Amino acid sequence: MKFSADKTRRLAAVSVAAAALLGASGCSAVNYQATTQQYAASDGTRADVENVQFRHMAFVTDEAGNPARAMGSIINSGAEDVEVELDVDGESFSATLPAGEKVSLELDEELVVESFQGDPGEMHEITVSVDGESEQIMASVFDGVLPEYRHLLPNGFDESMAEHLVHGPDTWGSGAAHHDPDDEGH
Repeated sequence: MKFSADKTRRLAAVSVAAAALLGASGCSAVNYQATTQQYAASDGTRADVENVQFRHMAFVTDEAGNPARAMGSIINSGAEDVEVELDVDGESFSATLPAGEKVSLELDEELVVESFQGDPGEMHEITVSVDGESEQIMASVFDGVLPEYRHLLPNGFDESMAEHLVHGPDTWGSGAAHHDPDDEGH
């Protein structure tokens, strides 16, 4: 079989386009793709027990031994109501979560552990249960240094918690590594 010049040009163009497409998609075929990884895109941690998802689980406190407020979401993606329980430092909190419902611990409920034993900056072990099936998870612990958590502190926010963050004469930008001693403008 013999190709005419017109068909040969079309075949060459199709071949070049196919090679370009294959070359462009080849990287994604052999390299790690972050968008395929599921993770909790927040400060807290996550767990799945039965048909219930615990998302962004964390606590906000000023120090160990003081009250801490829970934050996060609990989602019942099942078709039946479930009994959900959180056990934290000897205190238990339980509720019935209807099928298909979600509860936000920042917006819908106020769950405060009176004598929380985790320090800010640490991970603290808690137990989450659904209809009696339990799982231990490590929940993040925050303080009021970040403004978005200040309203969640059970004892209120004390400005002294963030005094160390104020830039003084020795810092500029993101820290002392960027300090220019000859620059009088900061």
